[in-house]
Amino acid sequence: MAKLSFQESLAMTLTLLQIPLVLVYASLFGRWSKRANGRPLNRVLHDEIAHFVLSRLSIRQLQAVSGSSLAGYSEWARQKKIAHVVDELGNEARLMWVSARDMDYVVIYCHGGGFQTISKKQNGVKLGVAILQYSLHPESFPTQLDQFVLAVQHVMAKGVPPARIFLAGDSAGGNLVLQLLSHIRDPSALASTNPSLSNMVGFRGVCLLSPWVMSCIPKKRMMPSTWAPAKSLRVWQEAYMAVVPDSHRVYIQPAAAPSQWFDGPDEVVGRVLVTVGSKEVLRDSIQDLAAVLQNSHRDFQLDVQEGGVHCDPMFDIAAKSTAPHPVEQNIIEWFAQRIEDRH
Repeated sequence: MAKLSFQESLAMTLTLLQIPLVLVYASLFGRWSKRANGRPLNRVLHDEIAHFVLSRLSIRQLQAVSGSSLAGYSEWARQKKIAHVVDELGNEARLMWVSARDMDYVVIYCHGGGFQTISKKQNGVKLGVAILQYSLHPESFPTQLDQFVLAVQHVMAKGVPPARIFLAGDSAGGNLVLQLLSHIRDPSALASTNPSLSNMVGFRGVCLLSPWVMSCIPKKRMMPSTWAPAKSLRVWQEAYMAVVPDSHRVYIQPAAAPSQWFDGPDEVVGRVLVTVGSKEVLRDSIQDLAAVLQNSHRDFQLDVQEGGVHCDPMFDIAAKSTAPHPVEQNIIEWFAQRIEDRH
């Protein structure tokens, strides 16, 4: 990531210095805002800060504030007092394990730490999670796809067959999972890693949390309850899509793919879970995607959280909410059921 200019650093600092004022205002009036939607105060404060920062900082500034996913993982491992286990994949990609490697089943997860909650035994079966660190902007398609292929090949080389591998991701990570499924069925000529259909077939399942399918984003005022500013989402989407040739946009925009694009995919993965919030800004495009996937998978489930926003359970975790999130519980049950299903 390029170093910020003095002007960028100054503007970022001035924005961050306003956060205490945002907290005071949100503490006094946040519960009555349209984004509150009956949520507890800790979540209201978290969402208001997220909306404030995301609507004001550029991509480069956000990357500077967020730091790398590897640094975040290292801090998480230190706090949890668990072993720091990272597999170097090459091509600037890494797998960060939130469990031991010797698991019966493995979830390869694209960005986010919420899946630490399912890194445990399910009815005596050990389910492990490895989070993929992939390149961010200004890198674009197919860099992240190549890195994801490396991750799957790495886990398979460790002796875990596709039948014991789940592919999962939230938001842009969900888009990356869909890129891989498309790439397996119709290998992209731009990608440097072309998977063999004879090897990458029969994955145990796919779990997509609020997948960002890069379709049309509605105007800001249409979804006032979401923490994700529509204007920012459009900027990020345009930045990622800017260098993608028209001939390859189907890999990035699966909801707009031809109706036959996902036909006959059970050989690749037969079990698919998609979650979406009823009030999230990407709701309509995710539901369009769900309609396409439902026609092509024998075991498809769409979980619509009433009143939910983009990646709602992930933000509950970030806000340190203590009560189990209903979507999180549904995801845990879905994994347990798909592991028990021997067919």
